[in-house]
Amino acid sequence: MSTPEKVDTPEPADLASTLGLTPEALDTVEQLATALYAEGQLESALKLFKGLLILRPDRADSWSAVGAVLTRMEQYEEAIPYLSAALELDKEHTAALVNRAECYLALGQAEEAARDLDRAIELDPREEDPASHRARQLVWAMAQFFEEAHREGLDTAEVVEDEGES
Repeated sequence: MSTPEKVDTPEPADLASTLGLTPEALDTVEQLATALYAEGQLESALKLFKGLLILRPDRADSWSAVGAVLTRMEQYEEAIPYLSAALELDKEHTAALVNRAECYLALGQAEEAARDLDRAIELDPREEDPASHRARQLVWAMAQFFEEAHREGLDTAEVVEDEGES
């Protein structure tokens, strides 16, 4: 039995052109995926965004969009690597920071969430970016939660020794 020869796989841009997809066509697909996301058709939006990611892996928005859909689908652990990849490409991608913070919060990782929220707020001192508005709202909600936990005494733990130990 002979071994198959290595097949040259086209680069993403070449693949798009091979498929007859112009940059304008890809933008149209992205607009459709965004509309589906806004309408709550998350599975369909996810499929389109993942397809765009294959064709545009060098764009932070492609990674962030997949992460945003997964976050909304409450698939937090799966979303974090996509959002982190977006941030590797663009360290100032506030939407990726805020979505990743939401994932961290849902997973009980408050310190990581606070770090991302702080960074998102820091990037938008004029409060113009909708993602940083969401970051500010989440920080406020976290503060309210921790204040309430403190008032209720839920921020302390009582250590009870086992009677068998001495």
